[in-house]
Amino acid sequence: MQTQLKKKRIAEHLWIPVDTQAILWDMDGVLIDSLSLDLVVCNQFLAQHFGKEVTIEKNLIRSLFAYDPVKFWELILAFVEKTYNIPNAIEVLDTVVKDFNQARDDCVFKLNPGIENILKAAKNKSLKMAVVSNNLTENVKETLNRSNILDYFDNVVGNDIQQVAKKPAPDTYLLAARLLDVNPEKCVVVEDSLIGAEAGYNAKCYTIGVATGGTEFEVLEEAQWTQQVYSSFGINQLSLQFGDVRNKKIVTPNEFVSHMVEHIAWRLCVEIDLKWHNNDWWILGETLGQQIKNFQIQEKSAVALGMIDDGSAEVAIEITDTPALHLEAIPNLDLDWFLSLRCEQIPSGQPLVELARGLAHGLRAQISIKVCSVEDPHHTWEGIFRSIGIALNKMFTPKHPAALPFDYKIAENISEGEISVLANSLHYSKVRRGTAESHVEVAVDFSKQRPNDFTFNVAPSIEVSELYRLLEIFAEEADFTMQVKFDATILSSSHVVLEDTALVLGRALLEILTLRMVQWGINGAGSSVFTRQDIENQAIRVGISVEGRKFWKFVPFKVSLDKVRQDFLIGHNVYNHLRSEDLDDFLDGLSGGLACSIIIHIDELIDFNEGWQLLFRNLGKALKEVFALNPYRKGLPPGVKAVLS
Repeated sequence: MQTQLKKKRIAEHLWIPVDTQAILWDMDGVLIDSLSLDLVVCNQFLAQHFGKEVTIEKNLIRSLFAYDPVKFWELILAFVEKTYNIPNAIEVLDTVVKDFNQARDDCVFKLNPGIENILKAAKNKSLKMAVVSNNLTENVKETLNRSNILDYFDNVVGNDIQQVAKKPAPDTYLLAARLLDVNPEKCVVVEDSLIGAEAGYNAKCYTIGVATGGTEFEVLEEAQWTQQVYSSFGINQLSLQFGDVRNKKIVTPNEFVSHMVEHIAWRLCVEIDLKWHNNDWWILGETLGQQIKNFQIQEKSAVALGMIDDGSAEVAIEITDTPALHLEAIPNLDLDWFLSLRCEQIPSGQPLVELARGLAHGLRAQISIKVCSVEDPHHTWEGIFRSIGIALNKMFTPKHPAALPFDYKIAENISEGEISVLANSLHYSKVRRGTAESHVEVAVDFSKQRPNDFTFNVAPSIEVSELYRLLEIFAEEADFTMQVKFDATILSSSHVVLEDTALVLGRALLEILTLRMVQWGINGAGSSVFTRQDIENQAIRVGISVEGRKFWKFVPFKVSLDKVRQDFLIGHNVYNHLRSEDLDDFLDGLSGGLACSIIIHIDELIDFNEGWQLLFRNLGKALKEVFALNPYRKGLPPGVKAVLS
C-alpha cells in the first residue's frame, strides 16, 4: 500500500508527524497577530518624522516583518532615503525603534485563529513547546504573558542570547530543542517567514509555514524550507450530501486542486461545502474519501471513461482491504513526463497524485488510473478526476428512474430557418436543414413508436445506402429509433451526405437533451465502459460529453495515429461501398450538431469493417448514458459554461 508520512491531528487544526515530541513556535505572525499593529504604526511614525506624504505599502511591511525591530526599521529607513530622496533618514532609527517597541509593549495582541485550541491540545498530548523569536527574550515573554499564553511554553528563546546566531541561522531552534531535551528531528517548527523557515529546516526540524504573517502562502509553498504550508490554522470543514450539484462552496489554498475536488463532487452528484487550510493534499483526499464512504454503497466496484475536450482517462475503483493508487499510461504516453508537467496553479502533477492517493486510502479502495490523452494537461487532469467522480457515482449515488413516461405533449413548428425545428418533446424531435445543395430531415424517437426509416435521394454516383446498417446499430444501443430523409439538389460528394445527416441528427438529439436537462436532469456524459470486462475486451471504447466543446478525437494506445489513418480511417470500404473517410465526417457532424465532445480510445487496431461497427455500437452505448435521467442535475444547461464555476 502506498503511504505518506504518518501524522496526528492537533485539535482539528494542525497535522504533525506522529513521532513529534516538541513544537517550536515563532511568535509574530504565527501565535499573535502583530502584523496588524505594524501596518498601522509604521506609517504613523514615518508621518511624524517626515510628513504625511512619506508612506510605505503593506507589501513592503509584510516582506520585512520577520526581522528583529532594529533590522526592520533599518530597511524601512533605507527605503525612505532612496524613494523619497531624504538624506540621513537613518538618524531617527533609535527613536522609531524605541517608539515601536513601546507600541508593542502597550498592545495586547490577539491570538491568530486556532492557536489557543492547538496549544491546549498539544499540552494535553504531553508535547513540549517553546517559542523561538527574533525579538528580545524578555520582550517575548512579556508579549506572551499579556496575551495569556506564556504558561503553555516550557522555554522562550529570543535573539539576544550570547553566541547564538539569529534566524535564518538554525542556532536558536537548535538551542530550543536542546533546552527541551528533544532531538531536533523530532521537533516541528512553525514559521510565517522564509528566514524563519530556513532556520527550522537547517536545524533538521519538520518545518511548517503559515501565511498569517509576513509571507504569502504561494511563496512559502514554493520555498525549499517548508514541508507543509497552511493558509491559516482555521478549522477544516467538509460536508457532502446528495442534491443539486450547483450548490457548492470549495475553498482550498490551490484553485486547481479545488477544481479537481469540484469535478468529483459534480459527477458524484453531491452538494459540497469545503474549507481547507493546508497543502497536505493526501489528508484532504483521505478526508474526502472517508466522507464518501459514509454513503450507502450501491456497488463495490465501478469503472469509467472520463474526458473533457482533448483530455481523457480510464478509471477503475474497487473497495478492498488493501487501499492503493495505481497509475499508468497508455504505451504511447510517457507517464513520468505527464506527471512532471506544470498545470494551472500547480508546478507538477504531484499534488493531484497525493490527492488521489489520499482518496483511495479514505475510501479503503484500489483506484486504478490509466492516462490516455494529453494535449493540454489541464484537460487530462479534468478527465482523470471526472472519471473518478463517474465511477464513485456508480458506487454510491442512489439509483435514478430508468426512463421517462412517453405521454408528454409534442410541440410543433418551433422555429424556422436554415435549421428548422419541426417538433420537440422530452422523447421526440424532428429537425430539418436546408442548403443550396441538399435538404435533410431527421427525427429521433425515444418512445420507439416510429420504426427506423432511412431514405437517401442522391446522385447515382454516390453510394451511401449502406449507412442505414450502421445507423441501426447506433440507434439500437442508444435506445431510440430514427427517421432520416436526405434529398440532394446539387451534390456530388458522399462525405457531405454523412456529415450533414449527422449534423441534423445531432441537432435533433440536442433538442431532446436540452428539454430533459431543464425539466428532469440527465447525466450529460457517458461512455461504452461499464465493467472491467468492457475495458479489457472492447478494442474500441467511446466517451461522449455535452459539458465540453464541440470536439472529437481518436486516441490510439499502441500504434501511431498515422497507422490508424492508414489502416482504419482512410481508403477502406465498410460493408461493400461505404467509405471509411466519410464515416470520419459523420463523427464531425454529430459532435457539431449535438455540441458535444467525442473521444475514441483505440486499445487495439482491429479489422476496419468490424471496427467501424464496434465504434457505432459503442457510440450508441455512450449516448444512452448521456441521456440517462439524473435529477441531481436538473436545470443545468448543456455546454462548456455549464461544467463548473
